[in-house]
Amino acid sequence: MTEASRLAKARTYSLRSNGTGLAVAAVAGSAPREKITTDRLPSPAGLMIFADPIGSDVEQLTLSDGTTAEIHTPIVAVSWSEWSPKDYQLLGEGEQLMWLRNGAGYDRPRPVPHDFHGIWMTFYAPRTADTIGRAPDDIVAVDSDGVPITASQSRLANARFERASKDRWGPLAWHQEIILGVDEVFAEHPRPGSAQQWASVVYTAWQIMQQRSGKNQLVEIEEVRLPPAVRKKAKEEVKRAGKKRVGDGVVRVVDLAAPVRPSTKSSDRDAERSDGRRTVEWSCRWPVPPYRRWTCTNPYLHHKLSDDAREYHEHREEVMPFKIKGPADKPLRVKGGTTFTFDVPTDDTLEK
Repeated sequence: MTEASRLAKARTYSLRSNGTGLAVAAVAGSAPREKITTDRLPSPAGLMIFADPIGSDVEQLTLSDGTTAEIHTPIVAVSWSEWSPKDYQLLGEGEQLMWLRNGAGYDRPRPVPHDFHGIWMTFYAPRTADTIGRAPDDIVAVDSDGVPITASQSRLANARFERASKDRWGPLAWHQEIILGVDEVFAEHPRPGSAQQWASVVYTAWQIMQQRSGKNQLVEIEEVRLPPAVRKKAKEEVKRAGKKRVGDGVVRVVDLAAPVRPSTKSSDRDAERSDGRRTVEWSCRWPVPPYRRWTCTNPYLHHKLSDDAREYHEHREEVMPFKIKGPADKPLRVKGGTTFTFDVPTDDTLEK
């Protein structure tokens, strides 16, 4: 019910491949360092689809013969909303639900304080995630008895489910959830394949989406609507089926602004290396991962306020992609004295 309510109020977003790659590359350098805040949300509730996987859940499954199979489940979408236990109560007067929170560093689930305020994220995989890019005889799952399930068997089972339960069928499947507390901070290097890592990529995407103007502009956002006749038909179908409408009928397509967009050649090279099941490749587009920079929203206060008062004005974290142009086989020296040499064709201009 909570998820259905969140999606009914959600604004919808589509993050294109270069934007997805930039967010993943930035987190590969380091996770967001600012305290988590709901000010970063592009909308109080939302659903975002990524052009490429922002991560993958890796499982080592044991077969009945004792061998193992490695399964990658790609994460391609996320929904979110602000959340607090105060929003939910039992029917009995004065009774309250007890919420428990589990996570890294917890030896056991811990109660969530009643005044907790945070962000609830739900991560989704494609409905047929286990079959993407797999040959028919590849093992993609294991049943409760350890019997392997092949890609062709999985596709057949999904087709049967779609025919038998059209009202419950969709392109996405629930995979995992996480709650981020306001004023908490991410681990600098979240564990790969964890909800904490995926959440840090989503949060970074929100940071990037707020850089829409000025000399550090990173993104352009285009609003796409279906034709009026199609919207009317969809609305009637939803009403006839007794379902709730999802979103406001507008998809906000997010892409990198032209000045910071990598070359098509670099993007295509990353696409060739990606298999659709693992985290998107980004090293050709961003040979040096983007870095994070603290910026003051009102530098005037640094000069006019006492040291004690400075803490009361706001600093924001920005994602800053390096700009690299010129022969790619020559060393590049960046701030701090570190030297990088790129092993890529010399006729390719790197824009990073």
